[in-house]
Amino acid sequence: MNTFFPMTQVLNAALNAQHPQHAVGELDQFSWGRNPQADVLEGEKEFRILMDLPGVQLSDLDISLENQTLSVKAARETEVPEGFELVRHERPGKSEFHRTFNLGNSVDAASIEAAFDNGMLTLTLPKSQQSLPRRIEVK
Repeated sequence: MNTFFPMTQVLNAALNAQHPQHAVGELDQFSWGRNPQADVLEGEKEFRILMDLPGVQLSDLDISLENQTLSVKAARETEVPEGFELVRHERPGKSEFHRTFNLGNSVDAASIEAAFDNGMLTLTLPKSQQSLPRRIEVK
Protein backbone atom coordinates (compact mmCIF):
# COMPACT_ATOMS: atom_id res chain seq x y z
CA MET A 1 0.00 0.00 0.00
CA ASN A 2 1.32 3.43 -0.92
CA THR A 3 2.21 5.59 2.11
CA PHE A 4 1.19 8.72 0.20
CA PHE A 5 -2.43 7.65 0.50
CA PRO A 6 -3.01 6.89 4.22
CA MET A 7 -6.70 7.70 3.79
CA THR A 8 -7.00 4.62 1.59
CA GLN A 9 -6.48 2.40 4.63
CA VAL A 10 -9.20 4.24 6.54
CA LEU A 11 -11.65 3.94 3.62
CA ASN A 12 -10.85 0.24 3.13
CA ALA A 13 -11.44 -0.44 6.82
CA ALA A 14 -14.76 1.45 6.73
CA LEU A 15 -15.98 -0.37 3.61
CA ASN A 16 -15.02 -3.78 4.93
CA ALA A 17 -16.43 -3.12 8.42
CA GLN A 18 -19.76 -2.05 6.97
CA HIS A 19 -19.98 -5.00 4.56
CA PRO A 20 -17.59 -7.69 5.83
CA GLN A 21 -19.49 -10.42 3.98
CA HIS A 22 -18.89 -8.69 0.64
CA ALA A 23 -15.64 -6.70 0.94
CA VAL A 24 -16.19 -5.15 -2.50
CA GLY A 25 -14.26 -2.22 -3.85
CA GLU A 26 -11.25 -1.94 -1.64
CA LEU A 27 -10.01 1.43 -2.76
CA ASP A 28 -6.49 1.27 -4.11
CA GLN A 29 -3.96 3.71 -5.52
CA PHE A 30 -4.22 5.97 -8.52
CA SER A 31 -1.43 6.76 -10.92
CA TRP A 32 -0.26 10.32 -11.46
CA GLY A 33 -2.26 11.48 -8.44
CA ARG A 34 -5.40 11.77 -10.55
CA ASN A 35 -8.30 9.85 -9.08
CA PRO A 36 -11.28 9.07 -11.24
CA GLN A 37 -14.21 9.54 -8.91
CA ALA A 38 -16.34 6.47 -8.36
CA ASP A 39 -19.48 5.48 -6.52
CA VAL A 40 -19.92 1.88 -5.36
CA LEU A 41 -23.59 0.91 -5.13
CA GLU A 42 -25.03 -2.28 -3.69
CA GLY A 43 -28.32 -3.77 -4.83
CA GLU A 44 -30.03 -6.99 -3.85
CA LYS A 45 -28.34 -9.06 -6.57
CA GLU A 46 -25.47 -6.91 -7.83
CA PHE A 47 -22.96 -4.18 -7.16
CA ARG A 48 -22.48 -1.26 -9.52
CA ILE A 49 -19.47 0.98 -9.85
CA LEU A 50 -20.07 4.34 -11.51
CA MET A 51 -16.92 6.16 -12.55
CA ASP A 52 -16.52 9.61 -14.12
CA LEU A 53 -13.95 9.62 -16.94
CA PRO A 54 -14.53 12.93 -18.78
CA GLY A 55 -12.63 13.35 -22.02
CA VAL A 56 -11.67 9.66 -22.21
CA GLN A 57 -12.36 7.83 -25.48
CA LEU A 58 -13.53 4.21 -25.50
CA SER A 59 -10.34 3.23 -27.33
CA ASP A 60 -8.26 4.61 -24.41
CA LEU A 61 -10.09 2.59 -21.75
CA ASP A 62 -8.77 -0.74 -20.44
CA ILE A 63 -10.65 -2.87 -17.90
CA SER A 64 -9.18 -6.14 -16.66
CA LEU A 65 -9.65 -8.71 -13.92
CA GLU A 66 -6.79 -10.64 -12.34
CA ASN A 67 -6.70 -12.51 -9.03
CA GLN A 68 -10.03 -10.99 -7.90
CA THR A 69 -8.73 -7.47 -8.58
CA LEU A 70 -10.67 -5.37 -11.08
CA SER A 71 -8.47 -2.72 -12.74
CA VAL A 72 -9.65 0.30 -14.69
CA LYS A 73 -7.02 2.15 -16.70
CA ALA A 74 -7.69 5.13 -18.91
CA ALA A 75 -5.77 7.85 -20.72
CA ARG A 76 -6.79 11.25 -21.97
CA GLU A 77 -4.80 13.59 -24.16
CA THR A 78 -5.44 17.29 -24.67
CA GLU A 79 -4.80 18.37 -28.25
CA VAL A 80 -4.33 21.85 -29.61
CA PRO A 81 -6.58 22.35 -32.65
CA GLU A 82 -4.93 23.02 -35.98
CA GLY A 83 -4.36 26.73 -36.59
CA PHE A 84 -3.93 27.49 -32.87
CA GLU A 85 -0.90 27.88 -30.65
CA LEU A 86 -0.82 27.04 -26.97
CA VAL A 87 0.00 30.28 -25.14
CA ARG A 88 -0.96 29.24 -21.62
CA HIS A 89 -0.94 25.67 -20.38
CA GLU A 90 -2.89 24.76 -17.21
CA ARG A 91 -4.50 21.44 -18.10
CA PRO A 92 -2.37 18.32 -18.31
CA GLY A 93 -1.38 17.41 -21.86
CA LYS A 94 -1.72 13.70 -21.21
CA SER A 95 -3.39 12.19 -18.17
CA GLU A 96 -3.37 8.56 -17.17
CA PHE A 97 -5.69 7.07 -14.59
CA HIS A 98 -5.59 3.75 -12.79
CA ARG A 99 -8.09 2.53 -10.23
CA THR A 100 -8.39 -0.93 -8.71
CA PHE A 101 -11.09 -2.70 -6.74
CA ASN A 102 -10.51 -5.90 -4.75
CA LEU A 103 -13.65 -7.96 -5.29
CA GLY A 104 -13.34 -10.78 -2.78
CA ASN A 105 -15.56 -13.84 -3.23
CA SER A 106 -18.84 -11.96 -3.32
CA VAL A 107 -18.81 -11.24 -7.07
CA ASP A 108 -19.48 -13.58 -10.00
CA ALA A 109 -16.37 -12.58 -11.94
CA ALA A 110 -17.45 -14.33 -15.16
CA SER A 111 -20.59 -12.16 -15.38
CA ILE A 112 -19.10 -8.68 -14.92
CA GLU A 113 -20.32 -6.20 -17.54
CA ALA A 114 -19.13 -2.72 -18.50
CA ALA A 115 -20.85 0.14 -20.34
CA PHE A 116 -19.33 3.49 -21.32
CA ASP A 117 -21.46 6.46 -22.30
CA ASN A 118 -20.65 10.20 -22.33
CA GLY A 119 -17.61 9.82 -20.08
CA MET A 120 -19.46 7.68 -17.51
CA LEU A 121 -18.27 4.12 -16.97
CA THR A 122 -20.78 1.74 -15.41
CA LEU A 123 -19.50 -1.60 -14.16
CA THR A 124 -22.12 -4.17 -13.20
CA LEU A 125 -20.86 -6.87 -10.86
CA PRO A 126 -23.44 -9.59 -10.16
CA LYS A 127 -23.19 -11.13 -6.70
CA SER A 128 -22.06 -14.74 -6.58
CA GLN A 129 -24.71 -17.32 -5.69
CA GLN A 130 -22.95 -18.24 -2.44
CA SER A 131 -23.04 -14.61 -1.26
CA LEU A 132 -26.79 -14.16 -1.87
CA PRO A 133 -29.13 -14.65 1.08
CA ARG A 134 -31.22 -17.80 0.94
CA ARG A 135 -33.81 -19.58 3.04
CA ILE A 136 -32.90 -22.87 4.58
CA GLU A 137 -35.73 -25.35 4.85
CA VAL A 138 -36.19 -27.02 8.20
CA LYS A 139 -37.12 -30.71 7.93
